[in-house]
Amino acid sequence: MKKVLKPKPLLLFSIIDLNQLRKENHLEGTVLTDFSVGWNQNVYLLFEQPSGQKNEVWLKTPTIYTVVEIKVDWTEQKMMEVTVFPMGLLQFQFHFLRLIEDNFLLLGARCAYRKDGPDKNAWIIHRSGTVLSKFCLGDGIQNCVVKSDGTIITSYFDEGVYGNYGWADLSCSHGYVPPIGEWGLIAWTHEGIPLWKNQTHPIDDCYAISLDEHEKLWFYYYSDFRLVQTDFKNDSVFALPLKGSNAFSVAHSGKRFLFQGGYQQEHKFYFLTCQGSCLEKKQEAIPVFQKSKVTVERYSLLHNQMLFLGEDGVLYGGVLAESGE
Repeated sequence: MKKVLKPKPLLLFSIIDLNQLRKENHLEGTVLTDFSVGWNQNVYLLFEQPSGQKNEVWLKTPTIYTVVEIKVDWTEQKMMEVTVFPMGLLQFQFHFLRLIEDNFLLLGARCAYRKDGPDKNAWIIHRSGTVLSKFCLGDGIQNCVVKSDGTIITSYFDEGVYGNYGWADLSCSHGYVPPIGEWGLIAWTHEGIPLWKNQTHPIDDCYAISLDEHEKLWFYYYSDFRLVQTDFKNDSVFALPLKGSNAFSVAHSGKRFLFQGGYQQEHKFYFLTCQGSCLEKKQEAIPVFQKSKVTVERYSLLHNQMLFLGEDGVLYGGVLAESGE
């Protein structure tokens, strides 16, 4: 019988109180749509506010967006600087914000294929708010990460793989159009040109993705529930004692991981350690700030630098250590 390991603290530090951030920057009434760590280790927040305008196409309902950039010293564990970038009124429903080169990628999880072609759900926007380009990255996007060279990686949930909203629908007047996300995972140039598609692993739903220190891609998918590391040429596959996890972080060594708990364990986290081709030594991780447990509402684990939004409205940060010591 395997030894059951006692829960271990996951030490966090406070980055910023979002309620205070809103008050100080005239963002009262806005909703936090997304947050993540960029390739430069800064933190990026996307806020939205309804404009009151309507559109018969709900995906194109005009919305007011604001980007907040937070410079963080992850070693000293403190916030350094906050900069606010008004994006203005944009006619699309966005769900993700990622730093791409020195611009912003706003990405909608959903896009329809219409008589005149697909919605352009990926917008690259300059810090001034000028829209630089628009292109389509497909419907049913589960998550997205952008590498330091501008490579965009998108993962897809089941509707993105099998089709919806006019994709893979023979009854539509435009005929059958295969879903862009049918392979479950795609890498793109910063111009939206495909660089690589997963054609090895049978992805029905790509549950989670993350980048390691060398920007190799790791992904976890349904229904094999396997973890894969790839450099787009060679893959390594790992088994793990979890099913249904929707996020994970990889330590710099590539040997230690933090996974969201999976099915029926939405607000739990576990440390796992790589042992050959398996992830083992499952140990519950308890998010803690100044010796007090943090009740986590949302999280972003796309990098070694992790983000947790507490129910107290504070955004916390943490770095996944190399060992459990």
